[in-house]
Amino acid sequence: MKRTTVTYGQLDKVLRAFGFTCYPGSNDPPGRIYEHPKVGALIPLPAFPDSDKVYEHHLAAARSELDAFGIADPTTFDAKLHKAS
Repeated sequence: MKRTTVTYGQLDKVLRAFGFTCYPGSNDPPGRIYEHPKVGALIPLPAFPDSDKVYEHHLAAARSELDAFGIADPTTFDAKLHKAS
């Protein structure tokens, strides 16, 4: 599995800026659930340290969820991620 140049901490910051809240998942192994209360979007992610680089498929899932729920198009999402670096 390939990693990106974005960290999980940067992704967290960007998702929260778009209005997501985060709470711990209840599955084993534990993870993080990002939820957008207004539109009901959910992004489950593993509980990796904030300094770890994000796996490509996790970033793609987040990008797709934001686009599918009309929160942000992929270009806007990528620009926010770039700014958070």
